Amino acid sequence: MFTFLPVTHPTSDTKHPLLLLQSAHGDKYFFGKISEGSQRSLTENKIRISKLKDIFLTGELNWSDIGGLPGMILTIADQGKSDLVLHYGNDILNYIVSTWRYFVFRFGIDLSDHIMKDKEVFKDNIIRVKSFNVLKNGGNGTDEFFNSFQKGVLSSIVSKMFPKHAPTDRYDPSSDPHLNVELPDLDAKVEVATNYEISFNPVRGKFKLDEAVKLGVPRGPLFAKLTKGQAITLDDGTVVTPEQVLEKERHFAKVLILDIPDDQYLSAFVEKFKEYDCAELGVVYYFLGDSVTINDDLFKFIDLFEKSNYGKVNHMISHNKISPNTISFFGSALTTLKLKALQVNNYNLPRTDRVFSKDFYETFNKPLAKGTSLCESQETPLRTVIEKDNIHIFAQNKTVTLEPFHRSEESMKCEINGSVPALSWKQIFEDHIQPLGFPLADIDTVINDQLHVNNFNNTTEKKKHVEIITLGTGSALPSKYRNVVSTLVKLPYTYSNGDIVNRNILLDAGENTLGTMHRMFSQLAVKSIFQDLKMIYLSHLHADHHLGIISILNEWYKYNKDDEMSFIYVVTPWQYNKFVNEWLVLENKDILDKIKYISCEHFINDSFVRMQTQSVPLKDFNELIQENSGQEERKKLDLDTNSSYRDINLINQMYEDLSISYFQTCRAIHCDWAYSNSITFQMNESNKHDTFKVSYSGDTRPNIKEFSSAIGYNSDLLIHEATLENQLMEDAIKKRHCTINEAIGVSNEMNARKLILTHFSQRYPKLPQLDNNIDVKAKEFCFAFDSMIVDYEKIGEQQTVFPLLNKAFAEEKEQEDESAGSEDVEDVDITPKKQKKS
Repeated sequence: MFTFLPVTHPTSDTKHPLLLLQSAHGDKYFFGKISEGSQRSLTENKIRISKLKDIFLTGELNWSDIGGLPGMILTIADQGKSDLVLHYGNDILNYIVSTWRYFVFRFGIDLSDHIMKDKEVFKDNIIRVKSFNVLKNGGNGTDEFFNSFQKGVLSSIVSKMFPKHAPTDRYDPSSDPHLNVELPDLDAKVEVATNYEISFNPVRGKFKLDEAVKLGVPRGPLFAKLTKGQAITLDDGTVVTPEQVLEKERHFAKVLILDIPDDQYLSAFVEKFKEYDCAELGVVYYFLGDSVTINDDLFKFIDLFEKSNYGKVNHMISHNKISPNTISFFGSALTTLKLKALQVNNYNLPRTDRVFSKDFYETFNKPLAKGTSLCESQETPLRTVIEKDNIHIFAQNKTVTLEPFHRSEESMKCEINGSVPALSWKQIFEDHIQPLGFPLADIDTVINDQLHVNNFNNTTEKKKHVEIITLGTGSALPSKYRNVVSTLVKLPYTYSNGDIVNRNILLDAGENTLGTMHRMFSQLAVKSIFQDLKMIYLSHLHADHHLGIISILNEWYKYNKDDEMSFIYVVTPWQYNKFVNEWLVLENKDILDKIKYISCEHFINDSFVRMQTQSVPLKDFNELIQENSGQEERKKLDLDTNSSYRDINLINQMYEDLSISYFQTCRAIHCDWAYSNSITFQMNESNKHDTFKVSYSGDTRPNIKEFSSAIGYNSDLLIHEATLENQLMEDAIKKRHCTINEAIGVSNEMNARKLILTHFSQRYPKLPQLDNNIDVKAKEFCFAFDSMIVDYEKIGEQQTVFPLLNKAFAEEKEQEDESAGSEDVEDVDITPKKQKKS
């Protein structure tokens, strides 16, 4: 028996489909896209992947499609997995993995790639997978972008990112000539979609002992030969064939996984599959990109697969206008609802609205809730030969089970189970909120009056105030209750004529930051936030702080590409800028023209500006590697002397564009190239003394000298990490983080006016330590929760509900917590002695 289980389907916060294939013995394979939020979905649904063997990536490989893969690999490695194979139909795969070389490093796991040419077959003792590579517009492109030398360099880089043994000395990938090497140039955009046919080894028929004895076959080795399908000859010359002593073997239905990125691929798919043998085809999964049109042309292609000889073909459709926008992370949504019951204006109800395809739902008579918005692609009904019962909507709980069948004697055994339950906020409120007995928390106040209400920047008063959205508040890796860290700060600027413009800045952006925003806000509100987004700041290179940045840049470009005067400032460690350039050349190089990059090091509060290392030219790679081979002391890379000069002109331009008085960084006490920052913004054109100073710690040990007493002193707002509870001082020192008391101590020394504590260890997924902390000298403070919207003027209001917070989460404390005791696996200094054990 084999089961196909959807891990994710297209929703606001899980962008694409991912399918888990599991055998009866627990062997596991991934098929599809590993978008941001995928590993959190595994945690949410308690899906274990310790027996995961292979990942078969489909379609194209933009960041939207595989943004969750780096974090997934890190987590799999930290769970002790020794090997993992990535399968794909194009040699761009090693280039993609190589772009992560400055922030993805794990020893002990052998990560390898298998580039599957068109119609190449992968086989193991369980499954047989055949690839189909489809070129956009049916072109004559290639599945090979690199020559043998370039492939060798990329393979070398990947092997050094995942070495079998840990380095014995302090290790910095940006100083390793095996890693800090220029990647090959890309001359053309990769426009190839990979698809797969999955088939299974047949099940041998039972051995008919009585028949064998009757035919005179002696017990022993000859029995074994017959069971293996070999004919035997008896001593008297009689030939006995397996068919005489074995029941008929049983077979499984075939499964097709077709990933169509956009309409320009469709004609090529028709050409590729018009002669496809559907004889034993049981299920076809269609992973359709957002821009694929639901119309007759699409279903003319789908109709090609209605030819099976052994029963009906089931068609499973994944598309953002067909799959439901269900709540992907219910644990987190329930936390938001409980907190909203205590502070109704500090949270938005998670949004589940979606515009569905009228063409699809009316043609196949699928149920939809009353009041659902519909759109149509054509005036006439869809023309198709497929019966409505054979079409299924791809969704998380829609499982497909294949069992063996006898050819010519019975139909294929393909069972589809699961339905999408309707979401009822009313029912959730009655089950989980009402029993808590919170004052003023009635269903009208918390639910009915808040449907589709946006509580960010939504009143005349708020428009004049600084506001903060703590989009993610956890550390290390996403958990059931907290996503990884990201904070958005809105800073209004008032012109002399009274007009107000917003400057939104994003302080770190962990995986699926964009998904959280889409779950919180309408498309119109998201557009407004991104049109006001002026800066992205990255504190350091740990994956839990930046795996969401590429998605943020893509979304920003969508709303600002037509504005010639619109640019975004990106302030990061220099290694991350290399990654951004290498990635966007692959995906959309036009975005690079809209980015103004400045190194964190160029804002350092120090006369000494560290130089970045010079990349090894691609042509010199082999020569340099040979020079370093066998040497105890590796040859040091050259330094880029120009990188020590601050980009004063660009810094001054940013000051002017964003009305900034001062921007400073200091070196954080965490890992190499980690920073804390302080930014002073001008707030009023008519009053140059009206300023607002925000300081952000990033990840660090308490830094009184450089942060509290220097760049951050007298901050209006301090946003500080408080990863660990106070009794875990030893862990805090080992992992270079702060306890809650230490974070408060930094604030007190800084003389910060207000304080937000965030970045809590996932071992405390629901509630940080609220009591037994030292006194906070700031006028107001609060603890951050995911999706919290807080007006700077009202930060202290949370303190009034402190007594009720423990009561709010009593229900969760009674349940087994999958995240309890989890290590900070993504927040790992790549120095071997600092590695966390799984």
